[in-house]
Amino acid sequence: MKQRAHAWVALRALKSVNDSNRAPNLVELLSYYVADVWDGAWLPDTLIVDMHYGHIFKMDSDPQRLGSDVSQEVWMKVPYRQLRRKLRCRRLCLEYARDSAVLERPYKSHPTEGGHLPNRVIAISQTIGDMLKMSDYPLIFYARRKKRKAFEQDLIQQKVKDLSLSPIFSARQIALMFFVLSHYITDAHMPLHCDFRDFGSDRSTMGRLPRELHPSIEELWESYFPPKETLVLHEHLRLSIDEVVSSLPEDSLIVVDTDDRYKLTPRICGTAGDEWQEMVHIARASYALSRKWIDVPYGHVNDLIASPAKREEFKDVTNRIFHDAVESVARLWLKAWQRFLD
Repeated sequence: MKQRAHAWVALRALKSVNDSNRAPNLVELLSYYVADVWDGAWLPDTLIVDMHYGHIFKMDSDPQRLGSDVSQEVWMKVPYRQLRRKLRCRRLCLEYARDSAVLERPYKSHPTEGGHLPNRVIAISQTIGDMLKMSDYPLIFYARRKKRKAFEQDLIQQKVKDLSLSPIFSARQIALMFFVLSHYITDAHMPLHCDFRDFGSDRSTMGRLPRELHPSIEELWESYFPPKETLVLHEHLRLSIDEVVSSLPEDSLIVVDTDDRYKLTPRICGTAGDEWQEMVHIARASYALSRKWIDVPYGHVNDLIASPAKREEFKDVTNRIFHDAVESVARLWLKAWQRFLD
């Protein structure tokens, strides 16, 4: 995913949280700093720079690539029915891959080079909850059960040196961490982030994919989203978030708000486990989708859309990916927020 795609997913997830009416205070917090979405959702690429391990969870079932005979590890077999129970509600990527042959074989992430994307997500989610608990005034009201007057009275009566109710984090810092979290969650929905065929400098052996395929897909996706000047919301741009996320280019294939097959709903489901488990299961679905969709080593995205039938499949898969990415970001934002409230 590139910068326009990441910013759009974060903004569309914010709209989803708002439409759900589940966390109005979270919507208020993120909306106040919505101008930071463009940079915040891109910080893992520009400042953190952990792409080679933090943004991937590459899986395989080939003993040659994994360095061990995974076929003997029967507990690593997670077929469609099992994944379906672990991924609650509507998961369009999983439904696309339900008959993928790889789900009937044991498969796992590479032990040393597969990356640790699920670890990054649960760490950031937990950190957000901690930051909220150590937040600056007036975010403290969201956590404390005291009424505002009682809280203010406590502040007045305490000596300055004893004030420790607002120790560290500002609202903007917390909002930025939500946008950073969005980046990692979204990356798990890029199928090649979860497929070990797309790895390493030597792409000529063991059925690996040509180096150009992955970036060429992302470059084409990028053209389907609003330009930077639309996505960077500020006081001089008189557009609502609803208007921004719907301001797609005329030739965009993104139809998650207009086609019932991919339409996002106000309902946001919870997760069957913690964030680490959720992300592993999402990566499994992405891996299966990748193996079904990219069935041969296409050299470039143009080969992937060479015929009308392939282009229609590309449109279908693209909308499944971005539908699921938006819902996953909204789902895990709510999970981080709820941990703070609890």
